[in-house]
Amino acid sequence: MSSTLFLACLVVAAAAAVLPKNSSLMQGFRHAHLVDSSSKHAHCVNGVVPIFASATNAILDLSSPTTQFNATEIFQELFEAGSTLIQRAQKGTRTVQGTYGINGILCVPADPAKRSAVKTIEILTHGVGLEKSYWDIAPGYSYVDAAAAAGYATFAYDRLGVGGSERPEPIQEVQAFLEVEILHGLAQLFRTTKIGGYQFSNIIGVGHSFGSILQVGANSKYPEDFDGVVLTAFTNTLTNLPYTILANNPSIAALNEPSRFGGLPFGYLVHNDAISIQQVFFRYPYFEASIFLNQVQRKDTYTFGEELTIGGVLNPAPAYKGPLSVVTGVFDFPFCLGNCSFPDNQLAKVQPSLYPGVPASKSDVYLVPENGHYINAHRSAPLSFDHINTFLANNGF
Repeated sequence: MSSTLFLACLVVAAAAAVLPKNSSLMQGFRHAHLVDSSSKHAHCVNGVVPIFASATNAILDLSSPTTQFNATEIFQELFEAGSTLIQRAQKGTRTVQGTYGINGILCVPADPAKRSAVKTIEILTHGVGLEKSYWDIAPGYSYVDAAAAAGYATFAYDRLGVGGSERPEPIQEVQAFLEVEILHGLAQLFRTTKIGGYQFSNIIGVGHSFGSILQVGANSKYPEDFDGVVLTAFTNTLTNLPYTILANNPSIAALNEPSRFGGLPFGYLVHNDAISIQQVFFRYPYFEASIFLNQVQRKDTYTFGEELTIGGVLNPAPAYKGPLSVVTGVFDFPFCLGNCSFPDNQLAKVQPSLYPGVPASKSDVYLVPENGHYINAHRSAPLSFDHINTFLANNGF
């Protein structure tokens, strides 16, 4: 046998040994393809899962804006002194339901021993203006890598109306209420179905910002869905939300970036520009310019429907009694106006106000030093990763 033929046989044999294991990751996904995480600590499959969801949405008496002038005026009216826009706009409720294609990436540890032992999956829900890559930005800035190295599987997904997921009607359909139901559907999927070749025993919900609000909403309505909860870039109040939204200068996505979003209805929005993103999400000098620009280039859509219904899902979850960790950058602006230590640790208010059923022994908080709202995009991100994974391990996951 020639050396060339011998080497070819070795390659084929190696592929045959690896391919079935990796190919099984595609089980349960449509349009699936295999990838690795940024630092290759995880083998992943990116694809679409169908999720049925039924929600009681608000009927909003609000027409889709026709110009950017019109869109800006809506937010001016929403946040003016004595505004009654939300009360006037809501004209009752209606049931919205369907099966939605949700794009996500399932990652399992690359290490064979850890991969064979994995029993816990973390469902990662990103915030407004982001998409699922927030959880795997680059080497050293990847929560997916950190979780895989610690022995956990992750599922980061594009929320409804974002990235590779479906983009339905943006005012009446893509609302916070429906997104809570989609998160519930994902939890049930991984709880009851063998996905990617795995049957998971423990489901952890990890949210970021608006994703944390949705996580609270899911815990409130479905307290048995999750065995553990991690809320990042979050505290218990939306008082500062107007400052954040106005600083973002919400821009009609189709007009702001027509090459990416040109075909979308005008009810889909994006943060206007780099300054709009830095102002409330990044704290200088604690980030690298390259990582900042990466996040600016990856900005994604959100909707008028979401912005007008955020407060409707932030309800206490007294029946949830599992572990809870709250992890927020010390300089977070949207929830702390840039100082989460003033007048005291703002994170400590989450458990008693929203999760009174969680015992102190199962709850902790962590202020990430030298960090802002986009925790994963600051240099100190690995400190938050280590804290979360240690918390989960200490609680038996």
